[in-house]
Amino acid sequence: MSAFKQFTTKDVIQTPFIADKGWILSGSSEITGSQYGLNIYFGRNVHYSSSLNTQTGFVYSSSLNSVYNSAKHLYYTNFLTQSTGDNATTQSVTPGATREDDYFFGPIIAPRFDNYLQSTLEQKRFFPTSSNDVITTLAIPQKLFGEGIVTYTFRFTYTESISFPTGFLIEDDGEGNLISSSITSSGGDLNTSLVVGQIFYNQGIAVLTTGSNNGSALAGLGKITSAGGGNIDNAKFEFSSSITIYKQQYKCTILENEFGYSTNPTLLKNSGGTGSYNVEYYDYVTSSFFEPYVTCVGLYNENTELVAVGKLSFPLPISQFTDTTIIVNYDV
Repeated sequence: MSAFKQFTTKDVIQTPFIADKGWILSGSSEITGSQYGLNIYFGRNVHYSSSLNTQTGFVYSSSLNSVYNSAKHLYYTNFLTQSTGDNATTQSVTPGATREDDYFFGPIIAPRFDNYLQSTLEQKRFFPTSSNDVITTLAIPQKLFGEGIVTYTFRFTYTESISFPTGFLIEDDGEGNLISSSITSSGGDLNTSLVVGQIFYNQGIAVLTTGSNNGSALAGLGKITSAGGGNIDNAKFEFSSSITIYKQQYKCTILENEFGYSTNPTLLKNSGGTGSYNVEYYDYVTSSFFEPYVTCVGLYNENTELVAVGKLSFPLPISQFTDTTIIVNYDV
């Protein structure tokens, strides 16, 4: 039978723990399959009514114009005229004793827009704005990246010849930039690094805006989403995701003078028989040496709904002389 006791704040401890999980996805069956569902979008700077504004994407589709303008609006509106950002001149204020005593001085140069800066370092971004310029957006679903992609872990490899003789490698630099290097025939890194776009760790989004040699080779990678544009089987994604797990610890303390009496009906002399209302217990139950046993612990919410059950490996006697403490741990 059950016995209940209310927890106090000192009996409950919640400890956060950040867990990482590594992912390696390659080939169309994994990258675009329903189990994972990564998406590669091709974006182009064309009018929405243009015949060139076709659909793009593997898992979910969108128009080229929408992909281009979404990335431009969210991540690059402050970097359209110069790579270090289009800053606005503002003033600062020194509060006085009253509003009339406030002192304004300046100018102060600050970004006009919030473009999800990934570092406290000075950000440099490039976004192509000429007609028919292209970009590629790599979208990782939230069920994979959790609360965010771990810095320095994103790695995208494509081994079909697009911009280099044998493919290319893209990695993040931990500051939100995507760095590209060509790949030799043996699979090793080859030449000097080149910034080809940005990654937004907390959103699972990577945007390729430029490339090497011809300026838009990597940005045009999204063409593999269209017929004849490339082979997704030659692509491989590697990254680690992060999620916070909360470890719950409940300290169930039974004082020496608590729960020394059992309501188990099998302790009645006529339990379940014709004398089902009999409340007479066996003699040993009322003895001062009788000690009930604990076999499991249940946790209930404020609505008295059972939310967790912990089974003990063996029955635990409740001491009449010292406090008994049972620690319940579980992760959510």
